[in-house]
Amino acid sequence: MISKNLSVLFFISVLLALSLPAQAAPIGRFLKIEGQVDLLKGGKLPGNAAKLTDPLEINDVIRTKSKSRAQVLFVDDTMLTLAPETRVAVADYFYDGPRGKRRALLQVFRGLAHTVVKQVLKLKEPDFVMQTQTVVIGVRGTEWYTLILPNATNVYNLEGLLELTSSNRLIPGSLLLPALKYSEIRRDQPPGPPQDLTPPILSALRRMMYTGPAEIPPDISVTPRLRQEVEPFKLPEAVTPPYAPTLSPPKTPSRQTP
Repeated sequence: MISKNLSVLFFISVLLALSLPAQAAPIGRFLKIEGQVDLLKGGKLPGNAAKLTDPLEINDVIRTKSKSRAQVLFVDDTMLTLAPETRVAVADYFYDGPRGKRRALLQVFRGLAHTVVKQVLKLKEPDFVMQTQTVVIGVRGTEWYTLILPNATNVYNLEGLLELTSSNRLIPGSLLLPALKYSEIRRDQPPGPPQDLTPPILSALRRMMYTGPAEIPPDISVTPRLRQEVEPFKLPEAVTPPYAPTLSPPKTPSRQTP
């Protein structure tokens, strides 16, 4: 029942995002930009170089190139950090703090994203949804990584609880992913069983936040490492505490191998 309601919430959010005009007030802003980061207003080409003064609005797409990173702060204090070679769309975002209402939908098409949702609203269903080509992630208040792989998505949960369902509505079943666990969700399959989020895997994820996911360490996933294909941006296909990665590489005395 929960997974069914989550799917309904997701598609309602998509329909609302498509039918509503551009939101008057910005729903977020850039905190940091490094290297070449493009902002596609309304998801339309061509993209322009993002600036710290650029407001974020519904349907905007953020695209980081190689050796480039971006960090975004939304109106509800949710923080989104994009690794190099990542593409994310803000399909829907509504927040009314005094009334305790939120409706957020982010779509990750490529790369690696770290998300920290700080505001926990006491609602029966997740009010913050993130979607990839293979999974719909229902969020309450938590911190996690989303890694796009060829024909699969890996979701690494650091804190809180995530509800995972296949992005294909015909695939039944859902998975409640607890803290310090991860799951691989392949295309047109239910979420894989929870696996331990070990220190080596977490370290590899943090490295990839600076280097990008072009060369995924073998201990991250059993999925064959193939070049990721960039899918066209389409809205209908499609959203925490201690650790938020900074955009400056960590200082280490010597280069360490994974």
